Amino acid sequence: MKKLFSAPTPLLLLLAVPFAALASSGGEDVPAIMSRLVLQLGIIVLAARIAGLLVQKFSVPSVLIELGIGIIIGPHLLGATPLPGFSHGIFPLASPTGIPVSNELYAIATIASIIMLFSAGLETDLALLLRFSLTGLAVGTGGVIVSFCFAALVVMHFFHLQISDPKVLFMAVMCVSTSLGIVARILSEKRKMDSPEGVTILASAVIDDMLGIVALTVVTGILASSGGAAVASELGGSANPVLTVGKAIAVWLAFTALGIVFAGHLARAMKRFKSITYISIVALGLALILAGIFQMAGLAMIIGAYVVGLSLSKTDLTDTVRDALEVINSFFVPVFFVVMGMLVDIHAVMSKEVLTFGAVLSLAMIASKVIGCGLPTLFFNFNRLGALRIGMGMVPRGEVSFIIAGIGLSSGVLDAGKFGAGVLMVLACAVVSPPIVSMLFGSPKKGVKKDLYVRQTVSTPISVPTHELTDLLELRVVQAFRSEGFFIHSISLDNQSVYHLRKNAIHITLHTGYTGLEFESDKKDVLLVKAITYETLLHINDAVTGVKDLIKPEKMLEGLTDTDSQWRADSKFKEALSQYCIIPSLKAGSKREVVEKLVGMLHEHGLIKKGTDDEAISAVMEREASMSTGMQHGVAMPHARTDAVENITLAVGLSRDGINFDSLDGEPSKIFVLILSPASTESPHIQFLANISALLNSEERRTELLACNGQTEIYKFFMGGLGN
Repeated sequence: MKKLFSAPTPLLLLLAVPFAALASSGGEDVPAIMSRLVLQLGIIVLAARIAGLLVQKFSVPSVLIELGIGIIIGPHLLGATPLPGFSHGIFPLASPTGIPVSNELYAIATIASIIMLFSAGLETDLALLLRFSLTGLAVGTGGVIVSFCFAALVVMHFFHLQISDPKVLFMAVMCVSTSLGIVARILSEKRKMDSPEGVTILASAVIDDMLGIVALTVVTGILASSGGAAVASELGGSANPVLTVGKAIAVWLAFTALGIVFAGHLARAMKRFKSITYISIVALGLALILAGIFQMAGLAMIIGAYVVGLSLSKTDLTDTVRDALEVINSFFVPVFFVVMGMLVDIHAVMSKEVLTFGAVLSLAMIASKVIGCGLPTLFFNFNRLGALRIGMGMVPRGEVSFIIAGIGLSSGVLDAGKFGAGVLMVLACAVVSPPIVSMLFGSPKKGVKKDLYVRQTVSTPISVPTHELTDLLELRVVQAFRSEGFFIHSISLDNQSVYHLRKNAIHITLHTGYTGLEFESDKKDVLLVKAITYETLLHINDAVTGVKDLIKPEKMLEGLTDTDSQWRADSKFKEALSQYCIIPSLKAGSKREVVEKLVGMLHEHGLIKKGTDDEAISAVMEREASMSTGMQHGVAMPHARTDAVENITLAVGLSRDGINFDSLDGEPSKIFVLILSPASTESPHIQFLANISALLNSEERRTELLACNGQTEIYKFFMGGLGN
């Protein structure tokens, strides 16, 4: 799908944020600050992407890579190392007690957190939440309560604090939210998204996040009013705790309710912009505005962004806006996690006290989800295996925890040691859970006491005879749905594409295969699916009928002069044709026999994969069945794409007497050039056809070739080209 955001869009945000931060720069050299910021961002993005590319085969979560990069290049390690032109390092230590990175860089990370939570809100499936609200509410609530209590007890024990202490409250809130992204990835890889456990985990994670937002709302309200000047400044609170908390909760509930109730009206208003690009920009603008309003109301900015995303999640714009944000997310998300890594004081974290605290907190948080989320499921038709799958599936923490931890550090509630221990906890949960969940779902045993159907959908398969026609049908069907007013979101997987087609309450999923399409929809929408597909096939049939009149291969070489056809064999051509894959005197009684002998020559010299001769011959004959490759003037160029070869490969045969090859002019063919190209990789297949056609377009050159004796002379003819 075409990228809806152009490259300058993230740059506009980058320009806006630093200048706002520079307002309090105390008269520093603005060009110097900006040049440093641009350099820092470039290093962060490149380091994160290169490191991710290097370790991608190990399936390491990208968040771990980005955090590790941040720790290494941050101000507590390499970042403060003096370099030529940078006396204090590229990432100097901005404050030994507060935020260790510059205000400008932290401002960029803050914008990234808003974008991330806005996207998380878009991904919240309200219908799923409501459908499994009872089970999800029990599981999510249990996980939040037990996680909060376990975390609070651990912090209170290690630091001898009271439950009302801001440090206890903030650390506890940081530990409650499950990472929906990590959970969804695990379930997707195991193909368990629609299993009873999978649906319950997703619904519970949604409720878990919402309850975490409520907890953060309450705690930030309390901290803003009673946590001192630094906290009040960071969170925008007032002096009256009851008033602050009441106002915070009222603002959150009011905007959430209004957003959900009026989401349809909001979507219709946004559609007036017509352009999907403008719609997406407006949606992000609303998220930024509400984030600012929530900050002024004593709430964290991320809550406002989440509310906007949650409101739009029930509309047909959700997949479109999320797809449009892909470019921005790809840029900002690594920046956020790398900056979070930079906040980690590795020296403080490596102390015995912090490591011990982090290890105990990690174990407590793993146990809290297994107990808090697993036990309630035993009352909802799940057995012990199902309860363990759900409990372990709810263990990962991620984005929200890091955002809350960053707020705690920047507001002065958390010191470097507690922040580092929180990071260790998140990393431990993210690393431990996936392999255990994969192992648990790998068991064929059922996780429910009685079978149930999680999702009632109807599958509508459309079989297509060839891969090429499948590609054409896929393109035209998607266009047809778009013309019907559907919003399209596409996901590219290894061997297929998945489209989410939305229009108001209609949600259809389209899966593409090698030779066919498959729709998943509600039963009432099957007629719509079949009608659109049928009309699309009719249009394709009309188009093909019209194209038949244009297929006149005899016209292909008309107008070419000898000058046009001059060429010189390049390196790719020399690699494709071996001197030993030439038959100077080809003897055959039929078209198939010609192909078999040329393929046999390639096999004899190891240029075709072992045991794939028949596959190669079938591919060529299938191409011949659609239209003969026997051209005019005695030239035939049988060809096909097949994975029987790893690289583009040629074989040449000459027959002075001629062999019937069903040529266009009815004359026997004397010059045969077989071209085989790999089907699964790119290769200049058509370019080779065009070049050879140009070479043999001249009667003089055809005569010269037929006069050649032996493999060597024929090989020199092709390698020498024309104009020598």
